[in-house]
Parts: sequence; C-alpha cells; structure tokens
Amino acid sequence: MKHHWKFGLIAGMMLLLPLALATTTVTTASAAAKNTTTKTAKKAKPKAKKHYLIVMGHGAGDPGARGNGTTEATFLRKRMLPQLRKYAKKVKGSAITFYNPKKNLVSDTLYHHKGSYKINKKTTVIMFHLDAPAGHGGHVIIHKKHPTKRDRRLAKVIKKYVGLNKAYNGYSYRTNLRNCNVLRRRGIDYSLVESGFITNKSDVKHLKKHMAKIAKADIEAITNEHIK
Repeated sequence: MKHHWKFGLIAGMMLLLPLALATTTVTTASAAAKNTTTKTAKKAKPKAKKHYLIVMGHGAGDPGARGNGTTEATFLRKRMLPQLRKYAKKVKGSAITFYNPKKNLVSDTLYHHKGSYKINKKTTVIMFHLDAPAGHGGHVIIHKKHPTKRDRRLAKVIKKYVGLNKAYNGYSYRTNLRNCNVLRRRGIDYSLVESGFITNKSDVKHLKKHMAKIAKADIEAITNEHIK
C-alpha cells in the first residue's frame, strides 16, 4: 500500500514537470520579447533636429545699405528670402525657421531687449546682409577666431557665385557688433553672411542671376544636408 502511494506521488510529479517547464519557457520567452521590444523602442526614438534661425538683415524702417536702385533690406526680403524659404522646406534632418521679416533683429535686441535675448541657446543663428560702401565680393563674419566647418561651406558658396572680398579672404572675426555680442555672451552659435556688395553692379548682377542656386547652396551649407 505504501509503495502504491509513493508510486502515485512520483507519477503525479512527473506529469506536472512538463507543465512547469512549459510555463517557465513561456515566461522567459515573454520576458525576452518584452526586453527586445523595449530596446527596439529606445533605438527607434527619433533624434532631435538641429534648429536654425535665418535672419534677413535690417528692415522695420531701417533700409540698410543702398545701391543699384535698391536697399539692402528690400533686396534681401524680395529676392533672397523667398528662395531660402523654398529650399529650407526640402531639408529632412534640420528644422529651419525665419525671423519675422517685418522686424529688425538688431533693433529688437538693442532697443527692446527682445530679439537675440529671446533666442533659445540651442538655436544656431544665420544672418544675411549685403556689404557697402565700396568693394567686391562677400565674406562670413565669425564669432570665433577660426571659422567652423559651416563657415567654410558658406564661404565656398560666396566664392563660387559672387567672389570673395580680398580684404578678408573669406572670413572676418568681429567683436564690435553689438547684436552679435549679445549672441556671443549668451553662448549662441552664429554666422553673419555678407553675400556681396550692394553698391557693386557685378555683385548684384551675379546675385540676381544665381539667386536660386545661391539659396539652395546656402541651405545645404548651413545644414550640411544635400538637397535633390
């Protein structure tokens, strides 16, 4: 009788063993699947896009430099801005916004304590201007003693379509520009692009002729992205 009881107990345990093993296997598989899903979800998290703020110089009552029948503020807004906006929409890995063209970043900063004081520190600011009173070619005003890779790319665009100002050979390090000094003190990265001389007929002619190509190349240079 005792032997029968022991045999029954052993047989029952043998029957339960596969069930226990199956449950363990399912639990382990479920845990593994959960971990894999979690890792996949973490890997799939999209990378935050780099933000650029593009600013057209002067405006809001400030015409800027004058030459060849137009003003700096008007030329930048009527001819360059539409093309820059067109190609800014085509980049995928960067976020580009434009400072309100009806406003003037410099006066907003210096007289109203807004403008550059309100820009997010993670934003990179790109300002477009035209030079004067006399000369030829453009250059990039930089906030460090040596140009960044972005500055070098922007200078190449100027060199290709308009030509470089020989006085600077592509770049000028400036610390006497009050609005730019606000950006510098706040630790905001920036480049100020002097696209050419508004007083130079050849520069203005090249800017008008190649404006679409220049804008496309500028957006590519700023973001380091290729636009088809």
